[in-house]
Amino acid sequence: MSQQTLLSLCALTLAGTAAAQSGRTMRVNAPAVIGQTARFAMQHPVAAAGNLYMMVWSQPFAGAVPLSVPGLTVNGLVRVDLATAVSVVSGVLLSSGATPDLQLPIPNDPLIVGYAWDLQGVDLSGANVLTLADDDLEIVVSSPPLPVANMVPIAPGSFFMGSAVPLGVAPYFNQAASQPVHQVTISRPFWMGSYEVTQAEYQAVMGVNPSYFYGVSYPNSANQPVEMVTWNDAIAYCATLTALESAAGRLPAGYQYRLPTEAEWEYCCRAGVTTEFHYGQSLVCGQANFGYSHHSNSSCSSSSTTVVGSYTPNAWGLFDMHGNVWEWCLDVWDGTASYPPAAVVDPFVSGSSSGPLRVLRGGSWNVNSFHCRSAIRNGFVPHVRLYNFGFRVVLAPVLAP
Repeated sequence: MSQQTLLSLCALTLAGTAAAQSGRTMRVNAPAVIGQTARFAMQHPVAAAGNLYMMVWSQPFAGAVPLSVPGLTVNGLVRVDLATAVSVVSGVLLSSGATPDLQLPIPNDPLIVGYAWDLQGVDLSGANVLTLADDDLEIVVSSPPLPVANMVPIAPGSFFMGSAVPLGVAPYFNQAASQPVHQVTISRPFWMGSYEVTQAEYQAVMGVNPSYFYGVSYPNSANQPVEMVTWNDAIAYCATLTALESAAGRLPAGYQYRLPTEAEWEYCCRAGVTTEFHYGQSLVCGQANFGYSHHSNSSCSSSSTTVVGSYTPNAWGLFDMHGNVWEWCLDVWDGTASYPPAAVVDPFVSGSSSGPLRVLRGGSWNVNSFHCRSAIRNGFVPHVRLYNFGFRVVLAPVLAP
């Protein structure tokens, strides 16, 4: 589709009746943040491969109106302002079901924070069918989203989730719920906290500190992970942090502070490895804060949480992914369900699904090494409050718990 074609469309009268849903959806793969590269794509049915497409942006436009084009059948609604529309990329739809990312470097200029535009995809088939995406992206340039300290950028990618080691056998004592091993793709970038949320951070956001390991006996407790927090507490913390950062203008559109999904958590814990721990196939005292190593057959003499970051991080700069406190995840789990056998993209089990439990990952200061494996799954009801339950946050695409 050429620029000349777009210009001719811009001159058309908005009229006619829109067809049914087109199956095209717009997606933010990296938000518009000053000093970074924004990335956008359009997902489409595989059957549309070979169609010519373009992405069109315009000044903000609140409407969605039908379009009539002589000689063409039009599916969908126009969601951009044709009077100011400009083609920013064009090409041919691929059999992958998604366009290549439209990559837009955003200048590192605070004066453009708040600049907004709309972006919509459109494609044309050889049968003269013009199809518009079912939605548009209402994009707003934001400031760098890292005023919250110690957030690590995590790139999209694929990994193998779960563990294939024998069930119930030392030293790993694998569980059926961690099988089968299956490929998982995390399709969008996000940020994860380098550390578990500390007592000081929780106090600053929520105004209280529920922790057990607190007081004169624990002089470094401000930098120890908050514990005695329920899943509901962790959700409330994330919601409050999101509101604070949004009010400060530091939250990218379509992103929120929340708990990681179970898949996001394991992806980050592994940091590119396939072994049982990010250290390798074993976990011994001195590598993490936990109770007993089945690999060295020794007690680690752990009696409480420790200051976050006291042990070597994994390859992505994330600390305490093994031990210290169990970390709440966003997902619902029924306590028995195994994984799907096929490859999946961005898996997440929301609160609308059955199951009384919420997922916990990573082990804690008072458990054995097999409880600290990358693939271990644990769960409790969301109102449980224990002195080895904590959490860390991600800044990630919005999901409803």
